This record gives sequence, structure tokens and C-alpha cells, in this order.
Amino acid sequence: MEPVDHFNLRTFDLNLLLAFDALMQELSVTRAAGRLKIQQPAMSHALANLRLVFDDPLFVRSGHAMEATPRARALHEVIHPLLVQAQQALVANTGFDPGREQRTFRLGINGQQEAILLPAVIAHVARHAPNVRIQSVSVGDQPLQAVLDEDRLDVVIAHCSDSVPRLRREKLYREQYVCCFHPLLLGCAAPIGQAEYLAAMHGIVASGIDVSGFLGYLFQHAPGRPQIALSAHNVTTLLAAASSTPLVASLHGRLAARYASLFGLAVSPIPFPVDELEIDMFWHPRSDKDAALNWFRQLLRSCLP
Repeated sequence: MEPVDHFNLRTFDLNLLLAFDALMQELSVTRAAGRLKIQQPAMSHALANLRLVFDDPLFVRSGHAMEATPRARALHEVIHPLLVQAQQALVANTGFDPGREQRTFRLGINGQQEAILLPAVIAHVARHAPNVRIQSVSVGDQPLQAVLDEDRLDVVIAHCSDSVPRLRREKLYREQYVCCFHPLLLGCAAPIGQAEYLAAMHGIVASGIDVSGFLGYLFQHAPGRPQIALSAHNVTTLLAAASSTPLVASLHGRLAARYASLFGLAVSPIPFPVDELEIDMFWHPRSDKDAALNWFRQLLRSCLP
């Protein structure tokens, strides 16, 4: 075991490491002070001491924002994992009482899964965990490995075709795509025929800018490529557009079954084969023994439709 120089470490204010990590997370003295629940002058003083200790400016002004120096980024790669380990050691073997404790859970989830899962999650939290808060964050095209490695999110629910060997991965459910449309506006009834489907304008839900991969999946067995008139990141926007426009909206079957009728839309199978989509839950191994996150993951499982 590597020895610890307790005397020299005693002369160093270890709280400065917490201040440094908060500054790296926020890149703002004001927001970092808020994260630590201290006043801005105290955070500015901590930053001055950090610059003195490490003999580096650590953060420099870039326009209206702060930017970490190369020395700060290198230090953060070492310091942040140590703080995470310390946090785990402090909470190890502690229980979590959802009815009494306050905690915010950060869930990475995109629009369609969010609309399917979160209503049931929030209903359960309101009844059984009144002090718990859920922060839902769109993952978009962000790499899952990065957002979980860097502790930006607690859990991610997504479809991911890539291998993520350093993360925990659990299959949640399989999803089938269907389509929705307004029969009067489109001039046809469900089930929609292949010719009518391919000739219509189309709308999809997409969380990222590049939708080519998703379109390749959706239409890989289609005899043609329909015209995409709308790519929305919000499910409600897509359904509202289909309710007022001769637009065919392709989306998850569970979502269509729950919400299409509220917009006066008919639901139909897509008139050619579409492969099922696997939806998985991901988390970082460091949270395996976190009682609160174990509770949260079990809550997500239990709220599946």
C-alpha cells in the first residue's frame, strides 16, 4: 500500500479540491459557489489559493465564459476520480428511505422514451418519495460512456447499437414502430397502404442533428424512401403537426397507443417490415452499491408499460 504523507497533507486545505472540482464542472465562479452553497467572494478566494498552490491560472476568461487551462484539465483527470471514491466511501452501506430523504436523480433519456416512462415515474414519486426530484436530460448524440464516466448523469435509458464495455447495461424492453395520421386530412383510413405511405409527407422524432442513421433503420426494408418534412425533438410537436397537416408521423407503438387518440389521429402498422428497437438502461459501475441509485433503477424497471 502506498504510504500517505499525513503531515504535509495536513497543511493543505482539502476543501480546495472540492472548489476546484466545482469550478471544473461549472466553469463559472458564481455557479461553482452555488454548487458548494458558499458566497461568491469565498469561491474567488479559493480560486486564488488554487492558483497559488498549483502555480497556474487554471481558468482563463474566453469571451463571456471561463476556460480551463491544460494544467487544470490534467489535474481534474486525477482529482475528480478521487473525490468520487471518497463520496462512495462515505455513503457505503447506508440505506435510502425514499419517503424521507431529499435527492435529485439525473436521468438521460430522449423524447419518446421520456413520454412513455416518466409519467408513471413521477406519479410514483409524488405518492411515495415527495422530496425526490427527477431531472430529465436529453442525451441526443452525446456518447454514453462520456456522460456516465464524467458523472453528468446517474442513469441513461436509450437505444445504443455500440459496445460500451465499461458500463452496466440492462435490457428494458423492445419497441415496435407504427405510424399516426389524421384520416380526413390524409384522405385514407387505417391501415395505411404502402403506396399512400410512401407518397405522403412524413414526420419523425429525432434527438440529434444527424438523422441519417435512424432513417436507414426505419426504411431499410422499404421499397422507397419517403420525404421527411419534419424532424422534431418533441413528441407533442410531431403529434400536433400530424393533427393539423396531412402528415404521417412514425413513432413508438407504446407512445402512439397512449397519445394518438388525444390528437384525433389514427394508428396504423407501417406497411413494410421495421425491425424492433431494443431499449436499454445504462449506468456506471461505481453506483452499483449506491442504495439510492439502486432504488431509482428499480423504480424505472417497475414503471415500464
